[in-house]
Amino acid sequence: MDREYLDGDLSRLVADAAFRPDGWNDTEAREYRRLDYCARAAKIHTDLRNLRMLRVEPHTNDPARARATLSSGRAIGLTFKSAEGPVVFELLPPEGDTP
Repeated sequence: MDREYLDGDLSRLVADAAFRPDGWNDTEAREYRRLDYCARAAKIHTDLRNLRMLRVEPHTNDPARARATLSSGRAIGLTFKSAEGPVVFELLPPEGDTP
């Protein structure tokens, strides 16, 4: 699937292996890159949604949206523009807000 980014840091995190956004540790960067890699490899959105290791949870009210939670609790919002892509990545505010 094609990917789009609503946050420049998320885009740069994928393109620049040495880059870490402020407050991110190596584990978070690695988990985010794995999420991005799996999105790139997915043929349709359900391929990405069904990978348990990514911890993708559907949005309660909008089937085109989901949330991936990193082990640190940091959340990445996913918006699926269509069944075959692209998927839009956005950094979500801290816990308590839903995508």
